[in-house]
Amino acid sequence: MKHCPSNNENSGKRVLFTAFYTILILAFLLISTAKSWLPAIGHWFFVQTKITNAEAIVILAGGGPERLCHGMELYKRGLAPALWYTGDKPLEARSDFMDSEQALNFASRHGVPKEKIKLLPSTSTFEDGKSIAALIKERRINSIIIVTSWYHTRRAANVIKHSIADTNISVYISSSTNLPFTPDNWWRDEEGLVNVVNEIIKTVLYWQRYGLAPWQK
Repeated sequence: MKHCPSNNENSGKRVLFTAFYTILILAFLLISTAKSWLPAIGHWFFVQTKITNAEAIVILAGGGPERLCHGMELYKRGLAPALWYTGDKPLEARSDFMDSEQALNFASRHGVPKEKIKLLPSTSTFEDGKSIAALIKERRINSIIIVTSWYHTRRAANVIKHSIADTNISVYISSSTNLPFTPDNWWRDEEGLVNVVNEIIKTVLYWQRYGLAPWQK
């Protein structure tokens, strides 16, 4: 005698089929509307302010050479008399290497006097904020221009403003446009995809670890 499926078995199959088709529909909707929400993600991470003359240009280490080159360009335009560069602290995995040393040598070879460059110890964006805040208070600085990659601007702005929350410092944000990807097409470029996805993960991590809500700017 053949076994007749129970009501529970039929119900379970219906749930699985419903879930499967729901996933297919959601996947179709995501793919078909990608051209609208993927650029929205890029533009959400991109925070830029109007810049004016300040007392220091602060270049955040990491990313690529575009950050340093953009900061040097702002310096040569006379927007600030000093250039600060973070990352002057060796990583545990490479105690003999520091990005800041290469930056110092590059900048000095391309027209920025070494005495105008200050290296700040840090190995992360959160440490950047601490080092920047300490030097601001030490030198009684009233305004700075932060230079970083466009996809990093939101988290960087949140961290730095959090670090100097007890001051009245004016913070301007500027990013280089010299990248092969933009907020409008980042997912089409391998480097852009990796950097933006990595930034999404780090933004959530900073929210959980440091309480820095990503919608603040």
